[in-house]
Order: sequence, then structure tokens, then C-alpha cells
Amino acid sequence: MRSTTGVSPFCAPCENRTHWIEIIIRDEFNKPFEGITGTITDSAKHEFPVVLGEAPILLKTLAPGPVTLTLDADQWLRESQGKLRTPNNEADPTLDFAKQYQDHLGNSASFLSVTTGDLTELTPEQALPLRHQKGQADACNLLTDKSYVLKVRGFNFITLRVGMFFDGTANNSYSAQWGKTQLENYYQTWKMKYNVDRDIISRKTGRLKNDIPATHLSSECFDYPKKDNFFISLLKNDEGEVETVAGSATNELTNVQKLFDRYILSDDIREGGIYTDAVYITGIGTGNDTNIAPADESEIFGQGAGIGQYGVTAKVSSSIDQLTGNLDALKAKFASAQPNTVDGLDKLQFDVFGFSRGAAAARHFINVVLDGEQGEFAQAFSKACQKSGISLAYGFDWSEADEAKASCEITFAGLFDTVASVVDLLSFDFSTHHDNGDVRLWLDPQRVRRAVHLTADPTIECRYNFSLNHLNSVDSVDHFHEFVLPGAHSDIGGGYHSRLSYNNSDYLLPILEKKLVKRASRSFSDRWDKDRAEQYVRKKLAEYKQRDLATGWQESDYTEPQIEFINHGKKEGGRVVGRLYIQHRVEGELSRLYLRLMYGLAEFHGVPLEDYDGKIWHVPDPYAVYYTVRDFPERTINGLAASFKAFNQKVLDMAKQGQYTKLESEFDEKRKQELMQLNVFHHSSDDSFALKPLWDESQGCYKRASYPCEKGK
Repeated sequence: MRSTTGVSPFCAPCENRTHWIEIIIRDEFNKPFEGITGTITDSAKHEFPVVLGEAPILLKTLAPGPVTLTLDADQWLRESQGKLRTPNNEADPTLDFAKQYQDHLGNSASFLSVTTGDLTELTPEQALPLRHQKGQADACNLLTDKSYVLKVRGFNFITLRVGMFFDGTANNSYSAQWGKTQLENYYQTWKMKYNVDRDIISRKTGRLKNDIPATHLSSECFDYPKKDNFFISLLKNDEGEVETVAGSATNELTNVQKLFDRYILSDDIREGGIYTDAVYITGIGTGNDTNIAPADESEIFGQGAGIGQYGVTAKVSSSIDQLTGNLDALKAKFASAQPNTVDGLDKLQFDVFGFSRGAAAARHFINVVLDGEQGEFAQAFSKACQKSGISLAYGFDWSEADEAKASCEITFAGLFDTVASVVDLLSFDFSTHHDNGDVRLWLDPQRVRRAVHLTADPTIECRYNFSLNHLNSVDSVDHFHEFVLPGAHSDIGGGYHSRLSYNNSDYLLPILEKKLVKRASRSFSDRWDKDRAEQYVRKKLAEYKQRDLATGWQESDYTEPQIEFINHGKKEGGRVVGRLYIQHRVEGELSRLYLRLMYGLAEFHGVPLEDYDGKIWHVPDPYAVYYTVRDFPERTINGLAASFKAFNQKVLDMAKQGQYTKLESEFDEKRKQELMQLNVFHHSSDDSFALKPLWDESQGCYKRASYPCEKGK
């Protein structure tokens, strides 16, 4: 009886070592594998060291029968999964080579398609995708006195490029969309109140109704919708259709959301073997629910202190959960990819965007990603890949910094006005300035390929509790850049409303701003002291008004001081309370200018974004209302009023060309004054504890504090 190998199963291993084998191993492009060591074992268990290369393996002193080729697993897995060892869908040059090949005896060779797993022995920790495991191609039964050309199946590893979008403090796109719907529904109610207000003021002052400034309007014209209680609703018979719009629901979509919407999501594998995905993370202090509804903002430490279950570090952990939760869906898409099934990932790339505390979260996320194989991200991602059946290429290196070799890298960091403002309760640090607890802001220039930070002018954004956290290394490396731009915090990152987003262009509620600039009070003991107390209060309000005006705010936007006398019962004494407000219309298009700046620079540096050949910026499409801008012909104060659209286009064009120096020069002091005159800056500070401005005694003006970013922090 003979076996399939031609050797009698009843015979002892033959010691007649005069037999030979000849083997050539090539990839799907007929390229050899160089320098891989291994062992050939014959039927008598004799082992022969071999090295792969251009020349065939030729051994002539083998025992007859089956032969086993075992390559060094570490070397073989690295080389067979190399970036050039891909499938060949165009031709089969290895088969063509085999048909013409003649061995050392002048005979034809046998051609076999084999897998990486056929030619090595793996440890339990060394896994291969199913189609590359042993036995998943032709039967690799090698016999003596034969020659072989082995074609090793190519790997189709791809790059997963992910956009991570961290929204700002109290910004939540789902809540904002719900709030927008409520505000649209409130238009008729507001318009009625507004018209009644104007009628009354017109009769009192003799002004034309269309000429009544915002400073004359009553508080009702500035108030957002508020739901009546159950009993009042019954009396009014309004069926409760008015919902309270507060918190994150009062905001427009931010630039973070608008960039998220422009990020290209793959339907299939892009050119260059790249698959793109994106994750939006709701803002600090707001819940993680994705329903179009008011956000959960009950976590008191989230918005105020940047900590808790909706704090900065918690949002980073949530973002990792969201990303890893997408892997099952990605695996399904990989399995259906044509013409090549995706074998797994050999590179991870991240484009990370963030605004405000979301920018702090973005920077912290980058650090967590780059913590290496034992870090929170690498551990969570690797575990999720195993669960979903997604392989990481052998030798996937979480710590390699060299761009040509890196397995994990940050391709772009796009940051809007970083305000970490994190309280450290364990250290009894209740300030919200430079010491940010566990939040890490320093970015490694060796691992982050490009970083752009758009920051607000420190005299416009001057709130005491909104200290700026600068980007590190901007003076020492060319690929980190920080802009200082005219406007307040959310003028940079977005969130203020534009009338262009609404169905009715005469709907002013979303752009009316009323801020308490200063509250001053003075007690008095009798009626003779009352006048002196009032004079003191008026003088104090005037002083603070002058401080404000020194920044450049328009005097016509301040109300007359509101004076209130509070008597102490039947006694003659009491207290004078005075309040100074700024009330004005602020068009919300400025953040769209800075959206163009960030978009253009990101596109220039290769971030996969889509603006449909520029149409999204100006075509009157229902969704483009969040991107378009307009001129201000009603304001003929300066030339920019009639050319604001053109200026936006100019900035976009320069950004798309990466013209950093020219862009810097566009935002000088003259431009700041022009924009101030257009009333596109929001007065972000007020007299409350949380939003009070910071007075700089040395410079005699309001000025925001800012802090450099040190390594390790």
C-alpha cells in the first residue's frame, strides 16, 4: 500500500538522503521576500536552515517524502503583512513566472497559492485574519524531488482615518436642533410682543416704529420662550405649545458640528486604502443622549467646573466608547469591500477638533491616544477590535513617532479657543485657570502632524473665568500655529445665532443681546442721604461704562442707568440699586468667517472634508443656511459692511492655499475696529460671578488672562 506522498506507511524513515526540493516564494506581484529565515524539515526530522531571497531555495540532501517549511514567525508576519504585500487585482505575474520557470533539472515547477499561515507556526498571541490562516488556500503539501513556485496571498490592510469632534461647554447639537424648532414656532408670539412694544414706544417718544433702537425695547423682547405652568396653560387655553428654551437649546450649531457635517464618511475604501469615519461628542456639561430633545444639564459640576460625569475627561472616555462602538458596523463594511476583503488595520489616523472645554477635551484625547500600548485608548480599541473580528497588522506600533512608520498618529488638530477651566476638588483648587487637574493639554510635536488654534481677542473675550490655554511649541515648530482673532469666545467657535438660519428675516429674538454690564448699590440712612447715594451709584455705573467703551463698544448700545430705590420698611433709610445694560442687535455671522478659516486650513493639510466645490458657502440650500453669510448694506460705517461676503471668500481661498502669513495680516487692529462697528462681536461678559470681566490694572483695560502650555500638563 502506498500513501499519497509516495512513501509506504509501513517503512521506517529512509536514511537515503539523496533527494532534493526547490522552492521559490513570491508575493502577488512576483516580488521575492528578502532575508526571512526559516527551517526545512524532511521526513526523517532533519532540519535545514534557509533564507528567503531572489534565488530559489535548493536542498539536495533530504530524506524522501514530505517536507515542511517553517519560517520565523516574527520576521515572516512583519514582512508578509508589509505595505507592499497587497493583493494584485490587475494580473497574476507570479503565475506567469511559474509557467515559464524551469528548475535546476530543466523541469517545470508546480504552482501553489498559499497563505502566510501555511508557512509558519504561530503562538497563541499571534493571530491572523481567517483567509490568511493555515489551509485557507491551496493544499501546501511539499514533497521531495519536486520544485515549487509559491504565491503568498496578499494582505489588504487599510488606514482608518477618524474625525473626532468635541463640542464646547453647554453646546449640544441635538439640544440646539430642538431649540431651533421651538424658536421657529415662537416667531408669531414674539412678533406680536415686539410690535406692541414698538407701538407703545413710538407713542411715547414720537419715534418711527422702524427707528426704535434695541436699547428702548422691554425685557419681553429679549426673553426666550418659557413654558407656562399647568394651571396658567389651562386658563390661556394654549394647549401648552410653548416649551421652555434654555441652556444648550438656546444655541446655534457650533463650528465643531458644522465641520463634522463636512467630514467625508466612507461608503467604501477610498483611494490609497483609507476608510474614513467621524464621531461627534456632545459638549461639556451636557448629556450624551442623541435624541433631538433638551439635553440633560443636571450635572452641576459639568458646565461650571469641567468635571463630573459630563466633564472633560469623562467626555474623552465617552468618545472612546463611541468610536469603539462603531467597530461592528465597520467590520460589516470591511467584509463587503470590493474587490478585496479588508483584512484589518495597519494605521490609525485622527483629525481632532474641539471648541472651548471641548478643545481641552480634544487635546486630552490626543494625549490618551498617544499614551501607547498600555494606555486607555489602545487597550479599549484593541479589545474592541478583537471582539469585532478586526485584525491589527502584526507589529502595529502604538508609540512609533516616525511619520513613515507610525501606526497611530494625529494628522490634524483643529482647536477653537481652548478654555480648560477645570476645578481640582481633590487638591482643594477651586480656581478655573491654569491648573487643570487630570486634563492634559500639551501636544507632542513629534506625533501631531499639524495643529491650528484659533483664539479670541483678549480684550473682547475678557471674562475672568475664561482664561485661555495657549497651544504649546508655536514658537519652536512650524507645524503648530495659533491665531489671535477679533471677537468673543463663541464668535470664534460658534453657537451664536444668525438670522440667516431662520425662516423669517425680521425675526430679531435670536440676535438680540441684553447683558448686565454693572450692578452698583449704596445704602442711605435718611432722605437727605438718598441723593448722595444715587449720585454715587450713577458715578460708579458711568465709570464702568467708560471701561467698556475703552474696548470699542458703541455708546449708543447702552441703556440709561436703571435706578431702583429700596426702602427699609417704615424707616427713612434704604438702598439705591443701579443697573447698566448693553442692549443691541448682534448679527451672528462672524463665527462663519472663522469656520472658513479652519475649514480651509484643514482641507489644505489633507483632512477629508467636502464643500461641494464651494457651493455650501453661498448656495441658498436649506442646510447651507448654517454656512452662508451676507453683506450689511444697512450699515454704511465702513467698506467691510458692503464686502463682508467677499472678505469671507477671500479668507477661505487663502486658507485653502495654506497662506498663514497673509491670513495673519488680514486680522489686524484696523480689521478689529471695522468688525466692531458692524456689531458682530458679542458682549460675552456681564456682572455675574461666572461671567464677570477681568480688569488689567497695568494696562488700564479689560483683558483676559492666558497661560502657556507646559509639557506634562
